[in-house]
Amino acid sequence: MTIKENMIDELKERVELLIGGIQIQSKRKKGIGTLGCVVFDKSSGKPFGLTNKHILKKRRGFSVIQPAAKSRTQEYIVGNILRKGGKGKSNDFAVFELNESNRSYDSENSIFGLSGKISDYVEPVRGMTVQKVGQRTGHTFGIIEEVKNNKVTIIPNPQKPAPNEISKGGDSGALWVTDEVRNFKAVALHRAGEPEESNLKDKAFAIPIKKVLDALQIRF
Repeated sequence: MTIKENMIDELKERVELLIGGIQIQSKRKKGIGTLGCVVFDKSSGKPFGLTNKHILKKRRGFSVIQPAAKSRTQEYIVGNILRKGGKGKSNDFAVFELNESNRSYDSENSIFGLSGKISDYVEPVRGMTVQKVGQRTGHTFGIIEEVKNNKVTIIPNPQKPAPNEISKGGDSGALWVTDEVRNFKAVALHRAGEPEESNLKDKAFAIPIKKVLDALQIRF
C-alpha cells in the first residue's frame, strides 16, 4: 500500500478488507471513531477489531458498522461488541468480534497506507518517534513526551509536521506504532487529544498497548 493525498477521504469510505485506520461506528450519529487494527483472541484465534471503549458505547452484542452513518443492514455491519475495559481513562479500550461472512480483514497489512503486518509491540518510552493513521486526521507523526500511570502523552514531531493537528475527535481508537517504514511495532492505543477549540499545546493521549493486550486477552 502507498499513502495517497486523499487518504482521509478514503478512510471514511467503505473498505472491503477491514484494516486499521478506517472509520467505524457503534451508535447512530455518535460513537464514530477509528479501527485501530485487527487483533486475535489469545485462546481461540478469532479475529477482533480493536478500538476505544467510548466508541463502542452500546452493550455487548450491539452491531458495529463501517463506514459510519449507514443503515444497520448486513451490507454495513462488520461485527458485534464483545469485550470492554473497566472504569477510567486508562481502561478506554474494547474489541468487537468480526463478522467475516459480511466482510473479511486484510491479511497482508495491518494499517491503511502502511505496508506490513504488526507482529509485536514495544513499551513506550520518552523520546520515541511514533506514527498513527486515524480516520479524522489521516497519517500523523509524533514524539512521546511522557509515560506515566498508564498514560502516554505524544506531541507533534517537528521533522514531520501535520497539516493541522496530530489528532482530532474521530481519531479515537487509532493505533500509535513505531515510526518505521515496514517493521513497525505497536506502541499505544490512542484515546484522545487536547480540546480542539482550546489554545492548549497540540498533544495526543494514549494507553500503553501491553496493558490493552493483557486486559482484553488479545494478540497481534
